[in-house]
Amino acid sequence: MATLISLERSFEYMGLRKTEFIILYWLNGEELQDCICDNYNDAKNRFDYLKVNWQFVFPDGFTALELVDQYYDSINQFTPITG
Repeated sequence: MATLISLERSFEYMGLRKTEFIILYWLNGEELQDCICDNYNDAKNRFDYLKVNWQFVFPDGFTALELVDQYYDSINQFTPITG
């Protein structure tokens, strides 16, 4: 037996996804995910921490760091300059 729902409720989940921010990094040519944050401030704080401390956080082979939104549009990027 089918249960009818209102037309308004049937479109409830068709809205935009909630905003998420993702931190990606590249290690030995492979793209990896560091974390997913629910708000920009947490993501920016984590990105800034990784940017400053990349030598201690990532192993050899680290080449880039990127902060993106849930659609993978770039917000900020960091590439370390190594001697």
